[in-house]
Amino acid sequence: MKLRWLFWWQRQIEQDRFVFLRRVLSVIFSFVVALRHWLYDHAILPTIKVSKPVISIGNLVAGGTGKTPLVQLLASTLSHHQVAILTRGYGPYPDEAIVLQRRLPNARVYIGKDRVKLARRAIAEGADLILLDDGLQYRRLHRDVECVVLDGTNVFGGGHFLPWGLLRDAPHRLDKADVVFITKKLPDLFSRSYVGLEVQIDRIANLEGNPIVPIAGQNVALFAGLANPSAFCTTVQNAKAHIVDLWRLADHEPVTDERLKAYAWSAKNKGASILLCTEKDAVKIDPDIELPLPVGVVEISLSIARGQDTWQKLIANIEGILRQYSSST
Repeated sequence: MKLRWLFWWQRQIEQDRFVFLRRVLSVIFSFVVALRHWLYDHAILPTIKVSKPVISIGNLVAGGTGKTPLVQLLASTLSHHQVAILTRGYGPYPDEAIVLQRRLPNARVYIGKDRVKLARRAIAEGADLILLDDGLQYRRLHRDVECVVLDGTNVFGGGHFLPWGLLRDAPHRLDKADVVFITKKLPDLFSRSYVGLEVQIDRIANLEGNPIVPIAGQNVALFAGLANPSAFCTTVQNAKAHIVDLWRLADHEPVTDERLKAYAWSAKNKGASILLCTEKDAVKIDPDIELPLPVGVVEISLSIARGQDTWQKLIANIEGILRQYSSST
């Protein structure tokens, strides 16, 4: 029931309803955020340091910045270490955590609200590097490096806090970041140096994980439970496919068999030859479901499009911090 209300509320925001209420709640939320940071900054609320380095990857706004693919990129780059990824998870389908574990077989993914407890457990089980997914607002765990990811198409989430805008944190928190990453659109003018990231398709697979034919020139229908599916649409268009339909679900919303079957028949009637979805949507689908169209899972990764020197300095800094921790034990 709680998730149903959340998905309903997300749709009200998309349709620009309850504007006055959202403005009032936004002011209250911004006050609570500022107060919480003040309490941590003045050590009234404790920050706990663990015995291995922690790298935080977070964002200022709610959803859709490319934070999880960046976690994947960092974990892959540092895979010669014992990497643990801490994530809160979301609802009955911890979709992003499942995707990370599938794509990163040498890392271990830990899911839970208490990420201090998770960090200690990961270290006890052999981790020597902790990646804190969605960590910007999680002040309780000390971090050695702060990475912040921004959406270049909407850097500050409309300039207002949730639920009027998309901000979860004030823009001045960027001053605390060691490295800023920007995805989707890379601005020419920005107040500080950053690493620009671009999406690339690794492959398109079926629900069993087997690669399928290229989608260039095909009529495709998309379905996506993302905070902002526009980037997914752009990725598919860049692969030279023709989008004939889009089923937009709320972020993390489950995909039921009945609704997916109905959408597949509708898409087929519109001329689609295949359904495409993201990896995080695919983990919520029954692989044995019978549909009138095949399902293709678009597997993506990030590459460095700008700021290669900054990226290399970040990796060198993390390696240096790892050596410091190792020499102190």
